[in-house]
Amino acid sequence: MEEIMKTAMLLCILFMFGSGLMALSSTTNTAIFSLDTVDPVITIQSPNGGEEWYIGDTNDILWSITESNLAPNSVYIYYNRGGTINVPLAEGIENLGTWAWAMPDTLGSNYRVRIAATDTFGNSSLKSSAGTFTITYVPPETPDGVSVDITNNVDAIISWDPVSQTIYGSPIEPDGYIVLYNESPYEHDDHFYYYLWDVTDATSFTHSGVARRRQQMYYRVVAYKDIDGRMAEILAEAKTRPDGKISFAEIKAGMRNRED
Repeated sequence: MEEIMKTAMLLCILFMFGSGLMALSSTTNTAIFSLDTVDPVITIQSPNGGEEWYIGDTNDILWSITESNLAPNSVYIYYNRGGTINVPLAEGIENLGTWAWAMPDTLGSNYRVRIAATDTFGNSSLKSSAGTFTITYVPPETPDGVSVDITNNVDAIISWDPVSQTIYGSPIEPDGYIVLYNESPYEHDDHFYYYLWDVTDATSFTHSGVARRRQQMYYRVVAYKDIDGRMAEILAEAKTRPDGKISFAEIKAGMRNRED
């Protein structure tokens, strides 16, 4: 009887041990996976510094992103003007590498583009243009047919042909013309030509009494497009100067300074 009990206990122990082996052998292995901890690498090809883009044009922003796990529709494009405020251009778009940008109507020489992207692991990058670029306007062509009439020996009547295109031949209607004068023929030196008056509704100007006071006088006429009223401000300030003199070089410098 004792022998039978020992045999039964041994069989029970073997059964329990065998069940444990079966339980252990029934476990499954998880699949091997990798964890991405590297941020996307963004390269901006254009604009990347030094470009001069014109108001009214459309230019392509070009970029590339090195990232095998880039999330879908995770590209964001911004621009700024030298500060920390990013103005959205495109949000949640595909990584196409190009986006057409219609130029804003704000002149400036300190623009940058910024592009952000995120991968499926939550890694993100923000890349800025390497340098600043300029947004300006295409200036009108120089007026042709400038002539001076002093037949009455008193006044100088300066007249010119109307301008209808930019320096690149595209159509334009100038907002006005600046008449410049100098007593010496410094034809190409903007420092020696001074503002005489601006004309917005005609293609002629009368320099009253100049023929009685001066032996000679030279004139230039410049067409301008006043995109945001800045030229009007500069010319209004020039008229308040005690000496009444502002050179064409100063006018252009004033426009550049106001762009920044």
